[in-house]
Amino acid sequence: MPKQDYDKYSLLRQENGLPNMMPFIKLPINPTDKYERWNSEFSRLDKLSQKYYGNPFYDFLILLANSKYVSEFDIVDNDLIRIPFPLSKVRQDYETIMETIINQ
Repeated sequence: MPKQDYDKYSLLRQENGLPNMMPFIKLPINPTDKYERWNSEFSRLDKLSQKYYGNPFYDFLILLANSKYVSEFDIVDNDLIRIPFPLSKVRQDYETIMETIINQ
């Protein structure tokens, strides 16, 4: 079973250990990104994360890349979903954006 190997809140953690509120960010489009049609009977963000990243816990990155949705329940059948790829680049983009917001 995959385990969570990345703490998306680490950059937001306060001295007391609790995270600040997660800002809403938009991940940049890269030429290496993948795309897949959504099918509400079979599609889930954690399944897409497992398929493209080998770990279901990066579903939040896919949601951030598709900023018109608040949650996966907002996604309509046949919508084209962008999967930011590769994971190493996506994590770097995420951390850079988060650090920029935190340091403002």
